[in-house]
Amino acid sequence: MVSELGGAGTGRRRRVRGLVRVVLVMVVVMGMFWWVVPWVVPWPEALGRAPEAAAEILDREGKSLRRLAGEDGRSAGMVRLGEVPEALVQATLAAEDQRFFGHGGVDGRAVARAVRDGVVAGRAVSGASTITQQLVKVAVPRRRTMWTKVMEVLTARRIEMTWSKERILEEYLSRISYGSMATGCGEAAWTFFAKPLRDLSPAESAFLAGLPQAPGRLNPWRNPERAKARQRWILGRMQVLGMLEGEVAERAMGEELRLERQSSAFRAPHFADHVLGRLTEEPGAGFRLRTTLDMAVQEECERVVRERLGRLREERVKHAAVVVLDNASGDVLAMVGSGGYELEGDGKVNGCLAARSPGSALKPFTWLLALQADASPGDVVADLPVEYVTPTGIYRPENYNRRPAGPVSLRVALANSLNLSAVRLLSRYGGAAALMDVLRRAGVTTLTKPAEAYGLGLTIGGGEVSLLELTAAYGALARLGEVCVPRFSERDPEAGHVRVFDPDACWQIADMLTDNDARSGAFGMASALRLRFPAAVKTGTSTDYRDNWTIGYTPRCTVGVWVGNFDGAPMRGVSGVTGAAPILHDIMTWLDGRMGSEWYARPETQVELEVDPLTGKPVPGRLAGRRPVRREVFRRELAPGPLDGEGSYDGQGRVLLSRDYAAWLAGPYNWVGTAAVAVDLPGEAGAFGIVSPLPGTRLLLDPDLPGEGRRLLLRTTHPAAEVRWESATLDVRPWERGAAVMLEPGRHELRAVHEPTGVEAVTFVEVRRR
Repeated sequence: MVSELGGAGTGRRRRVRGLVRVVLVMVVVMGMFWWVVPWVVPWPEALGRAPEAAAEILDREGKSLRRLAGEDGRSAGMVRLGEVPEALVQATLAAEDQRFFGHGGVDGRAVARAVRDGVVAGRAVSGASTITQQLVKVAVPRRRTMWTKVMEVLTARRIEMTWSKERILEEYLSRISYGSMATGCGEAAWTFFAKPLRDLSPAESAFLAGLPQAPGRLNPWRNPERAKARQRWILGRMQVLGMLEGEVAERAMGEELRLERQSSAFRAPHFADHVLGRLTEEPGAGFRLRTTLDMAVQEECERVVRERLGRLREERVKHAAVVVLDNASGDVLAMVGSGGYELEGDGKVNGCLAARSPGSALKPFTWLLALQADASPGDVVADLPVEYVTPTGIYRPENYNRRPAGPVSLRVALANSLNLSAVRLLSRYGGAAALMDVLRRAGVTTLTKPAEAYGLGLTIGGGEVSLLELTAAYGALARLGEVCVPRFSERDPEAGHVRVFDPDACWQIADMLTDNDARSGAFGMASALRLRFPAAVKTGTSTDYRDNWTIGYTPRCTVGVWVGNFDGAPMRGVSGVTGAAPILHDIMTWLDGRMGSEWYARPETQVELEVDPLTGKPVPGRLAGRRPVRREVFRRELAPGPLDGEGSYDGQGRVLLSRDYAAWLAGPYNWVGTAAVAVDLPGEAGAFGIVSPLPGTRLLLDPDLPGEGRRLLLRTTHPAAEVRWESATLDVRPWERGAAVMLEPGRHELRAVHEPTGVEAVTFVEVRRR
């Protein structure tokens, strides 16, 4: 009996010892698994390097213009826990791992709960991954298997034994995806709320904290209600856990969120696109490029464009573009490329780079040709009808209002943008080839055809230029003849100034373009071209109102504005002074308030004299008080003497104009009345002769022109009323300016008879079809 009892006791002891050994083995194994085996698991390679910030384009002050998405989306780089709002840390813990600071990488209670819930539901209904385990998933993406879960647990343990809880939380907040290509909480703050982390409210923090659970399903752009419901649940958990209390909790629950689809990481889009397009290599992670753009100037330009285009919508105007250049450095301070980058269809087109007809905006460079040679602002030009024989037919320019202005000074002609004067001036000073040379030296690259293809019409918009290059060319005028290549970023070399134009001529152009009195005839005294400070301003309008331009400058900056439609559709009567000029006016006024204003001092090489506006010379003493005068500037060596005007008047004090003015003086547009008379001036051929067409002129009939371009105006050296035209083979008809002939293919002779004297002149033309 004793033996049996002893045997039973021995068996129990053996079982207890066996159970103890099993427990000890399990403890050892679990201890090994918990404390030792994790050291055998490889350290995640991705955690061996800090998350790299996304490639970023910055403005001149370091403000972000564009963050570029890489393979893992956009990232703001590593954030430190001290930079993260406490509310975001608490919201993240409430949402993902409320016992984060109490476990060693695996939350046993959460695992038990997940198992229980799964058994009851018959499927997995809740997760148990800790923040550390989620960090492992981000660092080492694997296919989801049981072995993967084991490896994640072991790796999480190694991380917990290596890093502090604070470091783990920093790494998680810097690497987790919040959806919409945003990686890390710093980038998420910009992506969804357009603000830095430090400015997030508790409600916004809870919103962001909810997104990592399922970035696709909770995408606030596609599923705003789901994202909002998740936020409310997290705010509730924060209250339960004592993280939010009282009024703070109430405000967070009631706060209306303002999501920003286009964050501040996508500013000045056309400018950023252009800067990226100029790079010679693909920007990688961590790439940062500081540009020349001034965000304050950019935002003001965008505001003005939005506001002004809103007023022009009914006039069939859709787009505008703006360039602002700093004259001293050549820095591009602002670039607005369209009426809105987000506009469907053509909003992304950069109107600053598109080549379009500039209308009259090229005229100052024709004046530059003349002033660099021997002309002065007070010189008188004949703003009269004229025609030129070109390889493509007869070219007959007209003024904007279709009225010849007669005798006008170069100042008035430029200020009022007179086409007839511009074409005559270009014809006298080298033609299209000379103007193209000036424009190329100023940086214009878009005029690639031969000079003959543009002809004299180039001065009034017969070619195409881009707003950026035209504004830069005006910048050369603003620097009094010094060209400076526009700079876009710190990678561009410091812009050197190269003098290519005469500074005296450039000063005279600036003086003419800032003269509001001189341009009042065409634009009035209170147009948008009038500013409260001195500024040189020039407009341009292309055929059929398809484009209008205004360029303006001060010594500090140059501003260029284009208004129109990218598809070339005409606007409803919107010209440079009514479309682009108000935009320029608002921008330059704002810039003046920010930068202050200054103007060029008159060079010592310039003198100011009182001259007769019809002669450009001083009024003789005998006519003092009888003739109007205006003050004008001249280079010293070109200034007229006090007696130079003596031969410009007849005995009655009338101004003597050349015979070319006879028809104008007798016509309806004569604004001088009887103060002038047309005569054969000394040195002017008084003999009767044919001016157009000249003998041997070859003409083409073009089926693309109205009436095939058959009408040819006929002109002689004498008034049309005194001339009779004859042709045996062509139909001669009266015309508003005298006579015209209707062309037919073949060789034709034309005869002009001066009826008062009977003198005849003969010419011939050759006509063929294209």
